[in-house]
Amino acid sequence: MINESGKGDFGHEKASLNEQLEKEQEKLRKLGEEALKNGIPLTQDEAFMAQNRKVDALVVKIIKETEQHRKKQRER
Repeated sequence: MINESGKGDFGHEKASLNEQLEKEQEKLRKLGEEALKNGIPLTQDEAFMAQNRKVDALVVKIIKETEQHRKKQRER
């Protein structure tokens, strides 16, 4: 979809994903601090590991969408 700037929605979508990533990374940081404070190794903390996988999935999604956008730009 093209917006008024002619750039499409990619910039908005990427900004939204980046905001979501920042929020999820903050949750991960807090879970990590809590686990370490309680003497639990991060790899043994289920909540931390689940959040880590969520952050990883978001990073992969952002990378794939960025690559897809670049490919479309080259095709023009």
